[in-house]
Amino acid sequence: MNIFKKIIYLVLSFFYKIILRLKKQVIFKRGSRINLNCKFEGHNKIGSEVKLSKTEIGYGTYIAANSKISNTKIGRFCSIGPNIKTVIGRHPTKKMVSTHPAFFSTLKQAGFTYSKKNHFEEFEFAQNTEKSIIIGNDVWVGSNVLILEGLKIGDGSIIAAGAVVTKNIEPYSIVGGVPAKFIKYRFNEKYRDFLLNFKWWNKDISWIENNADKFLNIKTFYQKNLSDSEVL
Repeated sequence: MNIFKKIIYLVLSFFYKIILRLKKQVIFKRGSRINLNCKFEGHNKIGSEVKLSKTEIGYGTYIAANSKISNTKIGRFCSIGPNIKTVIGRHPTKKMVSTHPAFFSTLKQAGFTYSKKNHFEEFEFAQNTEKSIIIGNDVWVGSNVLILEGLKIGDGSIIAAGAVVTKNIEPYSIVGGVPAKFIKYRFNEKYRDFLLNFKWWNKDISWIENNADKFLNIKTFYQKNLSDSEVL
């Protein structure tokens, strides 16, 4: 029966990919696997051997090969590099004698449990949402990055290759290392505040297309669109 259900699910996933490809121009490369609980805003590209579950992906965002992402919300126009992993689930490190879930969880992760109730909060969610991780808009995540659950990655930020992200990341900041630490901001405070209030990623696609040439220089973009900002 389990094999039968698996076959049915694979068939449904196959047709779901076809629908997404036709209606939302989502490209799936060889070996990519998505659950039916994933959502795509459109014009996305999912690399080979990528595995997605319970994940929402914003317009224009792509994910490179061999990434494994679960229970995550990703914003628009993000560049997600290869071999990215989201780390879901925690183990107790204090007080309890063992870190093995058989002693504190009823979920039977190893196929059995000694516990009649849950004694430890195993999962953490980002900003009072049902998602484990929130990745903002226009975020670039380098290759081989690990992101722990319960975190928010700010708009416009960059995570250097090989980083292990254990804390929230500020908008338009660059972080790197193990654990990931702040390196510098991409722009000065004036430009950062402007971009966060202007939110170009929420503009109509026609507006973005017509103004794409202004994206090559932050100073030009700022001067062109300053009058449209609600704050600056």
